[in-house]
Amino acid sequence: MSLVAMEPDISCAALIIVDMQNDFLHPDGAFGQRARRQPERLAGMSLLAATIPMVKRLLDGFRNTRLPIVHIVTTHQPDYADAQWPHWRSHGLTSDGQAFLLEGSWGAQIVDELTPRRGEYVVAKKGYGGFANPALNTILRFRGVTTCAVAGITTAICVSSTIRGGVEYNYRMVLVEDAVSEQSREMHEAEVKILEDGFADVTSTSEVVATLERLISARAC
Repeated sequence: MSLVAMEPDISCAALIIVDMQNDFLHPDGAFGQRARRQPERLAGMSLLAATIPMVKRLLDGFRNTRLPIVHIVTTHQPDYADAQWPHWRSHGLTSDGQAFLLEGSWGAQIVDELTPRRGEYVVAKKGYGGFANPALNTILRFRGVTTCAVAGITTAICVSSTIRGGVEYNYRMVLVEDAVSEQSREMHEAEVKILEDGFADVTSTSEVVATLERLISARAC
């Protein structure tokens, strides 16, 4: 018996947005300040920031369909005692002692363009993968989610870890390629190939938004 590949079911989907926080994306955040001290990193900052409008399109699309939205953030206590390996080895990825992703700080907040609304979920993690916090799986099961569309940063680290974690929980994972980014184009493209080969469907923001619009039209019939 041959198996027939089925398309992801967007009607049972949630949007998972990973680490779209000021310390990663804002020019005055920890990454932005480091890039000013090390100009070779500025290109990487531009690649990360380019995800914001794409994630905003996805966010608007999911809001219009009233499908679940989960914002994943990384936060730490001031002494980083709660940080999972390898975060704690460099005090929150900052070897110069600069504060990074401290719980309750401006740097740990989600960028203004993507501020969560009432009814959207915010799940904090202490390392790379969103599913390391059991609350994520609990929320998705409660909402009847079977498919997760994933956007955010960075492709090869926290996005990848979250997608792989979702596979372990038997979710259909969808990587929205132009709504994720890495600090180098080469690393991004390499990880997308790996994820597409074994862990996720790969699609674009436009394709997801078009599918959501068709879902709205179908509901109106």
